[in-house]
Order: sequence, then C-alpha cells, then structure tokens
Amino acid sequence: MFDRPRWFPGIALLLWFVSFQALHAQDEESNANQLLFVPPPVEGVISLGAYDSKGKLVRVLKRAAEIESFKSASDGLVIDWDRNDSQGNPVPNGKYFARGVLIGDVKIEGVAFHLNDWVDASADPRIRKILSAALFDAQRTVVLADASQPEAVVLESNGNRSNTISLGFNPITIKAAGTNLLLFDRTQVLVVDPTSGAQVSRQDLSDVRDADSSGDRTVVLSGNQIKYQNQLNAAPQDLKPPTDDLFRCAVLSSSIVVASKEARLWKLDGQQFTAIDAGETGELLDMGAGTLGSVWLLAKTSTATLLKQIDSSGKILREIELPADLQTVTRLGASRNDDALLLISDDGTTQRVIGVRFQAADRGKSIWEKWFERTLTPFKFFDLKEGKVVAADAKTDSPPVPVKPANNPMENSRQTLFQLSIVADETGAWVASMDGLPLFQVCGTKNIKQTRCVSDGANGLRVYTSDGTVVEEFHLTSLENLFRFDAGSFD
Repeated sequence: MFDRPRWFPGIALLLWFVSFQALHAQDEESNANQLLFVPPPVEGVISLGAYDSKGKLVRVLKRAAEIESFKSASDGLVIDWDRNDSQGNPVPNGKYFARGVLIGDVKIEGVAFHLNDWVDASADPRIRKILSAALFDAQRTVVLADASQPEAVVLESNGNRSNTISLGFNPITIKAAGTNLLLFDRTQVLVVDPTSGAQVSRQDLSDVRDADSSGDRTVVLSGNQIKYQNQLNAAPQDLKPPTDDLFRCAVLSSSIVVASKEARLWKLDGQQFTAIDAGETGELLDMGAGTLGSVWLLAKTSTATLLKQIDSSGKILREIELPADLQTVTRLGASRNDDALLLISDDGTTQRVIGVRFQAADRGKSIWEKWFERTLTPFKFFDLKEGKVVAADAKTDSPPVPVKPANNPMENSRQTLFQLSIVADETGAWVASMDGLPLFQVCGTKNIKQTRCVSDGANGLRVYTSDGTVVEEFHLTSLENLFRFDAGSFD
C-alpha cells in the first residue's frame, strides 16, 4: 500500500470550496516567488513543479509530499520558489507556471525478483556470485558470496538466511570445520565462528592451494608442502608430500587424503602417504570429505562429469554420471554427517547451486533427490520476452504508458490521459509524468541502471528495475487516482 497522510473530511471540504476570485486576488497581492493554491479535494500526496511558458519543467518544487509539508493559509496551501532551476541556476526573466498532481490511493506491490534467486527483500548486501559452498549438519548450507564485499551466508535447512558474516579478505573457498567455518585465500587460512563471525584461529602461509579441517585436525596444502595440525593450539608439522603438484586435500575420520589434478590419490599412513587406487577418474575438479570416512571426487573424463564416492582404501562406494544439465558442475560441498552434496554449476550464462541427497538404492543404483536449487544469471541489461525477464546485451527503454484517470473532482470533468514513465535517481525509482515530474516512489533501490514499464490493464503498470544484480518487478494499480491541477503563475 502506498503510504499517505489521512485527512479529516470536514476540514478538507472547508479548504476546497474557496472562490477562485478570492484566490486570484490574494495571488496578485502575494510575493512574486510565492503562490497560494488549492489542490483537488482528494486524500493523498502532492507533486508540484515550476514550468516555463513553453511547458518545460524547470524545477521540481515538491514530489510525493505530504500535506503537512506545505505552508498553509486559511484558504489554501502556499508554495515558495527561489526562481532557480534544477541545477540551482537562476532562470531567465519571464512568466512561469506551477502545476501539480495529487496522487490518491495508488497501490504498489513488490511481486518478484528475476535473474537472481539469492536476492530477497531484506537489506542484506546483494549477492553477485557464489564462489564456494559447504554443508553443516542437518543440511544447513553456507555459501561464500561475492556481494558489495565478500561474505559468508549461512542458510537454515529450509533455505532461509540465518546469518551473514562480512569478511575482511577475499577467500576463494569455504568449508565446514565441525561447528565452525574454514575459509582461505592464497596467503591465509581462517577458522571463524558462524554465529558471531569471530575469528577462532588463523594461519599465515604462502601459495595456499587447499585446506580442510575436522575436529582438532587441520591440513593445508601450501605450495609443495603439507602443513598438518592435530591440535588447535599446536604448531603445524610438515608432512612429506607424495608429489609436488598436489591440488586437493580432505580430512577424514580415520586419515587424510591428498590428490593431484590428474586424480592421483594418497592417504596418510602413520607419517607417510601411500597411493590409493580409485580406478580411472580423469581430471579432478574438486574433492570433499563425506560420511563414515569416505571422500567424494568430482572428476571430468573425456565423455562425462562424474561423482565418485570412495572409502580410504579406494573402494568405490558410489559412482554417478551427472545428467546433461549438470555436466557443467565444477565445485562441490560434501556433508560429513549426511549423504548430501552441494554442487555448483556454471555454463557461462547461468550459475546454479544444487543440493542433492541420497534417498535409496534400487537394483544397485543410487536414487538422489534434489532438495535445494538457486540460480543466478549475470547480466548487463535485461529485456522482456513474452512477459519473461531475460538477460540482454543492449539497453532497451520503454515508451510512456497511457493511463486513464478518473474525473477531476474540482470540475467534475474527464481528465486527459496520463503518459507515465519510470525515472531513477539516487533515491530509487519513481513514476513520472510525461513532462518529467516525479509523482510517487516505486522502490528505494540504489544505483538503478535500467527501468522498464508496461501496461497492466486500463489503470495499472508493471514496473521493472535493475541495479545490475537483480531485476525487481512491481505491480502498480489504482492509477486512475491521479489528479492534475494548476497552482497559478510566478511573474
């Protein structure tokens, strides 16, 4: 609902029915930079502008202003103008006119967000990209997101956001470390409390390739070194790497597994690493610790993208060829507590985060259920195709939309059509008349880059706004409740 002040009808009627002759006489006696006017007898807010003799808007005097914001006289409202234009420059000498629109009971409804499932009506920073994802217990999700600044977003099992942690560095991966979060970039590894955002521990290293943590054990691949820590406050020890090109690591319940980009695997046996034969795998894309001491491998072969679950001896527990629409999965987040995975897919046009969980086995085949999915489509501009919002390379503007207003209550006559458009400024998006006068605000989104509007019946609009992160859709109705009025002239 469009908020507006409420008037007492009896007082309003006394104000409206003032003789035009008396108003004209008072106007001639008033200051040349001040006008006395009477708006239509309708409850609402007022937008008012100063126009030159050619009908060009030179200054917005009021926009969606409450009645109380005007000076009042016994027989009308008063408006002042300093005779400067919208840039603050004095206007040339001449006659100028004040014209306004009273906006009555207009209704604004936020309907949907398009091209980005991660955005909602909250004031949280808007996510532009998901960099990594992990699973806590009870299938709670945490994602590492690129927003106005890097942040870790914790979601409950129903998908609702429960906490957002702003990060002071640019991590590339996030993992669950027991009840905490493990985050790292190329030079540091942090353990963070997911509720308070407080730092639990930190290691400063060089060329960090991967890290993992479970309980009081942490392993970090730092260049050609393996840093292993088996107590929170103990100093890390160096383990001899089985090869120089290690790519991923995982802390299992009974061991540690490391892997190369070519999907060669080793497990820690005492103080040495021994090879694991996991069969033919292909190029390793990602790896994560699973349930009961298992490890999940995401690998790309010459023909398909595969998920393979193995135990610490290399025995294959499950092997799944991803369906065609998931052949672009490049990262995974595995749960240590449930048979559940988060998969991140990016086909170059749309990024998807999909949660899948094991349901049953049928004739030797695993049956998995998709329980979570959010998509994000990066876009520069947007367009409308058959009523659907789609990404576009070029900016397309909307022509003004005609709206049929109600009778003018001052004269009981039919008003001419309004030609309405959408304009944006630093405060958000506004519905404006054809001459550029802002009438009422649709939304307070900052940094709007594109707007569109289309007709939605005789007295309605569908409005779309974009800040380059998401497209917001609004439905506007009861636009017949717009009433023009003249407010006199400045000589």
